[in-house]
Amino acid sequence: MHGHKSCWDSERMGLLEIKAFIKSVSDMQYADAILVSWVDNRTSDCCSWERIKCNATTGRVMELSLSDAIRVNSIDVSDGFPIINMSLFVPFQELHVLDLWNNRFEGWEENKASNTHGISKRLKILNIGYNSFNDSLVPLLTSLTSLTTLLLQANGLKEGFKPKKGLANLRNLEVLDVSGNGLTGSLTMQGICELKNLVELNLSGNKFDGSLPQCLSNLTYLRVLDLSSNQLSGSLPISVFANLTSLEYLSLSDNKFQGSFSLSVLANHSRLEVLQISRLQIETENFPWPPKFQLKVLNLQHCNVSGTIPSFLQYQYDLRYIDLSHNNLDGTIPTWLLQNNTKLEILFLFNNFLTGRLHLPDSKRDLLHLVISNNNFIGTLPDNFGVILPELVYLDMSQNSFVGSIPPSTGYMERLLFLDLSSNNFSGELPKQFLTGCVSLEFMNLSHNLFVGQIFPKYMNLTQLAWLYLNNNQFTGRLEEGLLNAPSLYILDVSNNMLSGQLPHWAGNFSNLDVLLMSRNSLEGGVSVPLSNLQVTRILDISGNKLYGPLEFSSNHSSLRHLFLHNNSLNGTIPNALLQSSQLTTLDLRDNEFSGSIPHLINEDSNLRALLLRGNNLQGNIPEPLCHLRKLSIVDISCNNLNGSIPSCFTNISLWMEEGDSFNGFVIWHGILVPFPSMGNYYNSILSLMLPGEDYRESSQRVEIKFMAKNRYESYKGDVLNYMTGLDLSSNELTGDIPSEIGLLPELHALNLSHNHFSGSIPRSFSNLKMIESMDLSYNELSGRIPLELSELNYLSIFNVSYNDLLGPVPNSRQFANFDENNYRGNPLLCGPPVLKNCRSDLPPPLPTTPAEEDESAIDKVAFNWSFAASYVAVILGLMAILLLNSYWRRQWFLLVDACIDSSCFYFLYKLAFYRRRLGQS
Repeated sequence: MHGHKSCWDSERMGLLEIKAFIKSVSDMQYADAILVSWVDNRTSDCCSWERIKCNATTGRVMELSLSDAIRVNSIDVSDGFPIINMSLFVPFQELHVLDLWNNRFEGWEENKASNTHGISKRLKILNIGYNSFNDSLVPLLTSLTSLTTLLLQANGLKEGFKPKKGLANLRNLEVLDVSGNGLTGSLTMQGICELKNLVELNLSGNKFDGSLPQCLSNLTYLRVLDLSSNQLSGSLPISVFANLTSLEYLSLSDNKFQGSFSLSVLANHSRLEVLQISRLQIETENFPWPPKFQLKVLNLQHCNVSGTIPSFLQYQYDLRYIDLSHNNLDGTIPTWLLQNNTKLEILFLFNNFLTGRLHLPDSKRDLLHLVISNNNFIGTLPDNFGVILPELVYLDMSQNSFVGSIPPSTGYMERLLFLDLSSNNFSGELPKQFLTGCVSLEFMNLSHNLFVGQIFPKYMNLTQLAWLYLNNNQFTGRLEEGLLNAPSLYILDVSNNMLSGQLPHWAGNFSNLDVLLMSRNSLEGGVSVPLSNLQVTRILDISGNKLYGPLEFSSNHSSLRHLFLHNNSLNGTIPNALLQSSQLTTLDLRDNEFSGSIPHLINEDSNLRALLLRGNNLQGNIPEPLCHLRKLSIVDISCNNLNGSIPSCFTNISLWMEEGDSFNGFVIWHGILVPFPSMGNYYNSILSLMLPGEDYRESSQRVEIKFMAKNRYESYKGDVLNYMTGLDLSSNELTGDIPSEIGLLPELHALNLSHNHFSGSIPRSFSNLKMIESMDLSYNELSGRIPLELSELNYLSIFNVSYNDLLGPVPNSRQFANFDENNYRGNPLLCGPPVLKNCRSDLPPPLPTTPAEEDESAIDKVAFNWSFAASYVAVILGLMAILLLNSYWRRQWFLLVDACIDSSCFYFLYKLAFYRRRLGQS
């Protein structure tokens, strides 16, 4: 006989086998900690063991919980996650509850010897959510006909329940959760409509498609229905929801429903507490009478709701969560919205057209999240803002038209973690109460406003601050040391203000400072000492200031990825260490006073993607190792004094953008974890029900680079830089032929070789630059014809070959049909419609191109010179004969010469002689 307090011996042995299995696939100590009372002692009372409940009469195990028992952090999972043998559960004949939640089981095995699945047929509750079971588990599940609760969320059941009856055998089911599995097909195939005892049903996070079946109206006991995040389509059948009067929770968000749906259909659903619908045309007015429900959660984002705040909300007094974002709401926020709902914690109204002033209720509220960004609010914030809303954790009022200063009462918001007031018209100084009272603040964005005064006063007490954006304001004065009270600072942006003084030496005191942006101010002095203090910064931008002196760079800056020093007065030579760094991705030294040559000591394993040296006093040749940088994609060394030819190593230029090369170094991601209520705070359910709000605010710092393309500086930012390639060598003293190998850069978008002394012909290989958008070869000494093959460049929108020695017909098809004579000025021997000059039929034909890209214009020049000389001699001899033999024509000639001196004829003759001389030299 077995006592009513003790397990059966077979069950005790089964428990020990389960413990041995857990130890075999998990951390030994962790297994002991989870199953604290599971010891190898036959006399111990296993009914008192942790995670076990027994039948008080029979002593048999009824409930067994192994949830979160497998620890994979300390074991090798290269061969996959553990597979559980269902025969382990054979001894438990009266098992009613089995919980295997969150163990990452990858599969299961049957007990083939006894030809049984191993799980008791009396099982009523089975929780195997958050594992990796696949569709092979389906036959087992459909055989457990006694189940009342089946939780399968976040497994791998992509094929679903393929048998014709699907889940129809499980007629006793009351709770079903198959969310997050990626199940496909229609709902009718799953047999759900046969489960008439269902009370809670969660089908969210799958790929169910088709229309909503009418048979769902048979589930009259249904209290929870979650169909969100599927691909359901068609119109919503009114009769289905009219019959489901027991509904307390309804979520239809993120589907592909068409048509409109009137909330009046739900007016008689007196039990309804949670309503979530998105991406569907919702009619919120025309209720036949005030609705009988009292909602706690209302989410109608992306529902094209227009007009004022829905009037039926006047009858709601128990709301905790409201999300009406991404709609077409206008007018003001009515005072009754906050006045009536004293328990409201979340209010999302962003991305609408709301206007007017922000009015608050008369007394304190416990609002936690207020997001009204991207609207048209005006006026000042109420003086008692922080008194009425002291519990705020998350406040986003960005992209509006608020004016005035920040109220001092904001200092009462001691729990505030996230604050975004950017892109408004706020002004004035930051109040002392605000800078000392918001002690929990981690994220603050006040950018793009009109704030003034000195920043970072010594009394500043924002000790938790990590993300600080004060850019694009009117702050003045020197940078004080008050920010040192925030040792965890991660990002600091004070760019585009009116700050003065020297770069702060204390910036190096921040051990976590990842992004430091101080561009477009009036900072002055040297940079070497402040730079030497920065140890972990990845993005440093101090461009557009009044900084001067030499630049020093050492191995201490091993973390630096993006360095922007352009538009200052820095001088001396460029440090060799900059191009020897293996981590540097962006180097922007444009428009300074650097001299000497480009460093030749270049690390060929460098990650350098953008090299910008424009507008300095650099001399010498382009160093050959430069074109061995295999990740380089943007090069601007224009407006210097570089000489020599493009180095021969540019035969390897095709390595610059290797096929399949992926890179995301131009975007620095960061996030802030903000406490966000779960659905469990507002509705109690066995299911894993979700709120659409985020508890993780992820944003990014996108690196921005300006590059000359299409005859103007273009700004390329973030991910776009991964696809931008450009080469600008313009305005130097470079000579020689243009290497044909440049044509091996099929991803090149912009090429500028203008204002140099390049000679020879335009390489025909340029026709391979299929992505080219801008090509400027003007102001050189190029000769020969414009290759007709260039007309195949379908994306070419800017093309300039002005002021060269080109000749022959101009391409006039495809993209070239958009170019006119302005693109070809200074080439008198070009002809064709674009230059308004007919081509002569006797013009010598072009010669075939040799593999070495021979100069196709050599014979043309010789023929032209001989023909021109013969014509010239014939004209001179004829003119001299006439003048010697006829005195009348002699007088007329001298009169003509006098007239030419005072007219444009002289200029014409001068230009004719000039072009003849250039042709003779070439």
